Amino acid sequence: MGRELFFLLLCPAVMCNVTFPNPRDLVSEYVSKHNPLDLPLPHSKSSLEVSVNFNLLHIEDLDESKQILTTTGWFFFAWTVEGLSWNESEYQNISRIMVSPKDIWLPDLVLSNSNDNLGGESQISTISSNGTMEWHDIDRRSTSCAVDVTNFPFDKQRCFFELTQWVTFTSEIDYVFHNVPISFTSLKENGEWEVLDSFVNEYYPGQGLYQVLELGFILGRRRTFYILTAILPVCILSCLNLMVFHVPPESGEKMSLCVSVLLAYAVYLTSINSFLPSVSDHVALYCVYLNCMFVLKALTVVASVFVLHLHTAQPKSTIRKHLTKRLSANSRTVTGDELSAGNPGGANNLSDVAVRPNKIAEDVKQVVEQEQWFGVVKKVDLLFFYVFLMVFILSTGGFFCAIAFRQD
Repeated sequence: MGRELFFLLLCPAVMCNVTFPNPRDLVSEYVSKHNPLDLPLPHSKSSLEVSVNFNLLHIEDLDESKQILTTTGWFFFAWTVEGLSWNESEYQNISRIMVSPKDIWLPDLVLSNSNDNLGGESQISTISSNGTMEWHDIDRRSTSCAVDVTNFPFDKQRCFFELTQWVTFTSEIDYVFHNVPISFTSLKENGEWEVLDSFVNEYYPGQGLYQVLELGFILGRRRTFYILTAILPVCILSCLNLMVFHVPPESGEKMSLCVSVLLAYAVYLTSINSFLPSVSDHVALYCVYLNCMFVLKALTVVASVFVLHLHTAQPKSTIRKHLTKRLSANSRTVTGDELSAGNPGGANNLSDVAVRPNKIAEDVKQVVEQEQWFGVVKKVDLLFFYVFLMVFILSTGGFFCAIAFRQD
């Protein structure tokens, strides 16, 4: 009885001194025997296979003038390390542990199109019970992106990350894309750009000695803001500009409206200049369209001055005679009623008509010719309206057709 009591009291003490195996012991043993600079080539294969994936978190900015894309996200690399696997049931059912990136070998890929640093900081590394090593490299990156703003604000941009094999050769490491090369599950939407699609590509420069991976995505500009603030006001001002030709020259407001629309358009150009892309290698069609509309409004001022000049032209002027001959109706004989209408006294002053028949006839003739000339001026005004309307429709239609053709 005393012996049994002794063993019962001894068991808790023995159990406290028993240590359960931990995967960290395997990692410590592996690190002590292997240099982190040595490539962990498997014995059964001639090369190490590394899976690559990128998770996009946020598109911060795309600077068109500097052609720099700033994003936040992390690269995911996975490979198998022989000698670092364990049975979970024998190791406290632990399936994965954290590993210091400084103690293990890491892929030698560098971001060759980066504008701040070539390589990100090693942050998180884990190893699973089956020997799969995972490295998560999260960072805020600024990469170069060739921007084509020809279709602004309906443009699409192709930007990518270029990962270049730096030290090792393709015969030693085979970089392959993950089943989902680019993931957008954690993406936070950007107010100006949206991700339309993604693409991957690989090629082997240096006679096939090195491998280059491209992980990219297609960005589409959100166009609603630009349609409401840039395109629609320009079209409204252009339509208002055409109304100048419907203002009678004798009203005295024709030039006032014409110059007011021109100044309003010039002021509006300075306000939208802040968000127009300042790129010279690709000229935006929208900028060309804005310049065409500005030239159209400047020509409207010239046309209005010409119409006012015609309105005040003297009867003996050459241009008046020429336009009257071309645009006015056939001349007709002045009737007696017109003579009476041209005489303030009417039929009661027939004695005056008899006394001054030549003068009254001349006055009536001048009144009729002046009315005919005002009709000619209105026809010129209407002609300018149709010409400028046609130019506006062709310019606007050509702008949208050119963008639609390039999008296809």
